[in-house]
Amino acid sequence: MGAAVTPPLEVTAIFAAREYDVITLESERYERVMAVMRREVPDRVPWSIWGHFPAVNWLDYYSWELATRSGEESAKAHMALLRELDYKMDMLKVTPYYRFMAMKWGSRFDFKDNEEEAHTLSTTVKEPGDWEKLWVLDPRKELREYVRCNEVLARDLRRMPFIYTIPSPIIQAMNGVGTPERVMEDMKSSPGALKEGMETITETTIEFAKACVDAGATGIFYGIGGGGRVWRELSKEQLEKYALGYDKRVLDAVDCPIKLMHICNTPMGNAQDKNLMEDGWFKKYPVDCINWDAHEYTWLDKAKKIYKDKFAICGGLNRVTTLRTGSPRQVEAEVKKAIEDAGEGGGFMLGPGCTVYQDMPRENYNAVGRAVIKYGYYKK
Repeated sequence: MGAAVTPPLEVTAIFAAREYDVITLESERYERVMAVMRREVPDRVPWSIWGHFPAVNWLDYYSWELATRSGEESAKAHMALLRELDYKMDMLKVTPYYRFMAMKWGSRFDFKDNEEEAHTLSTTVKEPGDWEKLWVLDPRKELREYVRCNEVLARDLRRMPFIYTIPSPIIQAMNGVGTPERVMEDMKSSPGALKEGMETITETTIEFAKACVDAGATGIFYGIGGGGRVWRELSKEQLEKYALGYDKRVLDAVDCPIKLMHICNTPMGNAQDKNLMEDGWFKKYPVDCINWDAHEYTWLDKAKKIYKDKFAICGGLNRVTTLRTGSPRQVEAEVKKAIEDAGEGGGFMLGPGCTVYQDMPRENYNAVGRAVIKYGYYKK
């Protein structure tokens, strides 16, 4: 790592979209990100920051609630945010409201004042017999607007790779379709009913993820562990059956250049509660890169030693303190440390440990981009 070097010539990456015209992406950013996914050394460390866009305090006009109903609104809001920044990210991660499939099955959520978190009013699954009432959502019908977001971005954001967020089936079941209490009770008393619901959610997730890639997404951001309770309250055997088992079916079914997996945590649980992270348990997942909150558990350098033969790693930015309330100088210092600790040998992308808060200052987005240019180039 060290002083800046002349960026390489642009490269052209071509990948097929089954139901749409071939998408041609001409961008050195694409090759930079793909070098990381191959665990190689790019010209410099790539970076990306993601949140519940457009739920951003300094982004005017766009509506978070409308963006959950309109693919055009969601795509335009993400591009508007990129235009507001002084430094270009290397990859865009598109973040819909993560309960969007649950909404189509009838769960209700209360969106107010462009706040990123919508209170749950009611869930579709209230008793075991409700699991069988779910049906496979059609990406051309019920989920059409979310697919549309990918189409618009593929058309208008041609020089930046983007990935679309896909929530794990078990996380959808626990956080939106049903509740954690409903799912854990049904694991014990109504496993057959729960299995029927999980099969429907999984098939829906597979078809939707494929449709996003067909529409032009460079890949998927696959979220597991949402809410954190699965890591603390489910046994390892239950995780293998209800999390890993269904997750592998989704991931194996989707063919795309980037599969980035987010291992979510909250104060209610994290992936090191059962030593899963440092035991290398996540090597069972067929993905290219993993992302987690390294400021809460397992710092970057240690994780890279464990997973370097299997995955690239993404993270290093503290969304709770530094990005949200720190000064640009503190952000720059954190970027520098993350690159020093994880950048050697490539296979590293800088990013937050989870979605950033909507009140993260714009100057701290810019501080990340500025610091990556200052510290992130590799010596040739």
